[in-house]
Amino acid sequence: MWTTQRKILFANHRLDSIGGIETRLIDEFSYLKKNDYKIYVLVPKQKFNPEIGRLLPIDKTITLGLGDTSVAVEFINLVNQISFIIKDEDIHTLSIHMLDVFACAAIMAAQICRIPVISTIHGILDIYRTPVERILIQHLASKSFSLSISVSETFKSITPSISCKKTVIPNLINLNKYQHQFSDCKPAWLIINRISPEKFPSILRFLEAAEQCHINEVDIAGGGEKSKLEKLIKSLNLKVKVNFLGEVKDIARLIPQYSGVAGMGRVAIEGLACKKPVCIISIDGRLIGLVTTENFQYLKNYNFTGKGLTPIENERILRQLETHSSQDTENIYSLLEKELSVENWNNYIELYNNVTFIDNQAIESLYHKLSYFSTTLTIPFINDSFFQHLLYETLIEYDLYDTQKMWKYYEINLGMTNNYPSPYSNKSLKKRFKWWK
Repeated sequence: MWTTQRKILFANHRLDSIGGIETRLIDEFSYLKKNDYKIYVLVPKQKFNPEIGRLLPIDKTITLGLGDTSVAVEFINLVNQISFIIKDEDIHTLSIHMLDVFACAAIMAAQICRIPVISTIHGILDIYRTPVERILIQHLASKSFSLSISVSETFKSITPSISCKKTVIPNLINLNKYQHQFSDCKPAWLIINRISPEKFPSILRFLEAAEQCHINEVDIAGGGEKSKLEKLIKSLNLKVKVNFLGEVKDIARLIPQYSGVAGMGRVAIEGLACKKPVCIISIDGRLIGLVTTENFQYLKNYNFTGKGLTPIENERILRQLETHSSQDTENIYSLLEKELSVENWNNYIELYNNVTFIDNQAIESLYHKLSYFSTTLTIPFINDSFFQHLLYETLIEYDLYDTQKMWKYYEINLGMTNNYPSPYSNKSLKKRFKWWK
């Protein structure tokens, strides 16, 4: 039983914009604080926006001026800095939010300081990196995890190498923050999406459908450089009027003004909270269609991304819009209230209370080896053949047979430093979309 206030350190590789992850953290932090936790956030100084930080109920934000962590000496320095912070602030638990090199350094620091580690996996890009990174972070460093949280069944199922207790905590929403407005709404629809190249296919696909569905105006809320997207929209010769609103911090006040919302993930949940028809547009450019009472549970299990669902044609979305009723809206809202209300956080806090330190001697051994040989390694150290020798040597020394087998598989079939193909790269997009220049 804890006799003092519990202190949890969230190590995030960035906190410079407001999106689905940050919105989720607002509620997560709030409910942890209600349960006697003190919230600390560790973030690289270069990737921290104080305005975003102020939106979150944080007790203390700690920023680090990072060097190039692909350099072994800088990486070890990062581990040592985080170790000092954990000891100096008397941190009880570490929470990481992306399986990357920054998180790996934090995990090593937690091992040195003998505190439990919680991992939350938000997206595919958190997992699929080069094989050597997967071996280091997902297979080896993850053995420090006391608890692994996924936001959907997808991530829970594709991380069998993470052998700790796993659970799904979906994106939950504070329904009290969201208004319902049914009169004086704009005839326009609202797309909420960060304006970056990997998001373009979904935005353009909805605009294409909007024209055939007699939606004459679409506003896009999201930060980013819009010039390339504007050119792509122009190349489609659409009659739909498109307005760019830029980054909007108070989405809850914006959504009620519109006739409908298009997006995925957190965006879809927020649209449903405002009792709007919501069209799911998958990040890879597939149009999934409206959220209904029939597909709600499936969409919830996969974080409203549309994964596993068959895309539909424009004529189908037109029929969905024509038959969507106010009673449909109320029925969906009832499901949202039951399944995804923020009050459900109370069902999950006990998981945080029960984490325990998992002794991962192999990752600690690798830290000391890397520290000793750091000045001899090339850049990036993770691709250095001698570092890979040290890593594989450690797997043998600690009898990590399953990970050794994965190493051999990767080495023979993929090579250890080949990047996994990204479905959001320019090359992939050109293959799938004729309009992609």
